Amino acid sequence: MWLDTFDTFANHLQTARRLSIVELDRAALLLGIEGHSQPRYHDGRPVYKRDLRVEADALTMTDDEWTTFYGNRRRDDTFLRDSQGRLVQDTITSPPNAQLVAKLLSSLIPAYRDQSTVEHHHTGHVWIEGTPSPPVASPRHDNLLGFDAPAEQQQRPTNLLALPRPCVDTAEFDRKFRKRLLREVVLFRDADNKLLPPLGDDVVVAGTPQHRAFQDASIEVNAVRAETLLDEGFQNDFLFELAPGYKPKIKPQSEPMPAEEVAQKAQEKIAKAAPPGKASARYDSENLGYGKPPPGGRRVRL
Repeated sequence: MWLDTFDTFANHLQTARRLSIVELDRAALLLGIEGHSQPRYHDGRPVYKRDLRVEADALTMTDDEWTTFYGNRRRDDTFLRDSQGRLVQDTITSPPNAQLVAKLLSSLIPAYRDQSTVEHHHTGHVWIEGTPSPPVASPRHDNLLGFDAPAEQQQRPTNLLALPRPCVDTAEFDRKFRKRLLREVVLFRDADNKLLPPLGDDVVVAGTPQHRAFQDASIEVNAVRAETLLDEGFQNDFLFELAPGYKPKIKPQSEPMPAEEVAQKAQEKIAKAAPPGKASARYDSENLGYGKPPPGGRRVRL
């Protein structure tokens, strides 16, 4: 029989161990939240608290005043006493441990953490420009009755990432990017939403929205026709749209030069060239020009 419960000794022992764990947890919580105090000792002897008021009186009062207030109490007896006249032992108070408090809060309150974790989940679709849209699953009766919208009229999903279709061959890349393009004019406005004149190197094309915007704002610009830019070699798509009937000019082919004239120009070119030098008289010489005999000369007898 223990704690008004009749049970085996093993069960009582297990209950006592659980109670001790609960007491340890309570003591740990108390130490972490409130801190703890312990009596103070010095050289094995207890240290008692001092009464600040009695110490001040011992320094300032005369002997008559001291005797009147404290009787036969010695001046060096300035210890603090309780209501029963007993000495009060001094204590050492340890503040709560901040790390232990944070650990307790993190274990008891899941939302309290030293570090916060932010997770991003991205969901959606990827649309490649220029490719046919994937088929959308729909009920069978809609397909039979023809309620589905055509592929070109189907709306794209709201959460969509559009990407350009990659070039599959070099011919398509050259046709799309390797051509002379004209930089389009950018419209700039001031803080009052007033249109500013174009930049110095901007080429305003007649009939474009930029040209109409400058006309509406009464800004004088030198507009160039699309046909003129196409003749210069620019190949922007909007230039062809502004000049739908444009046909490139055929360059006149130069007539072939007569054979006699070709031969005459060749002879004139050869005549203007420097004449070749003469070979040297020495047998071992590889230079060109007149040879020079060695100093002293040579004597030959016949």
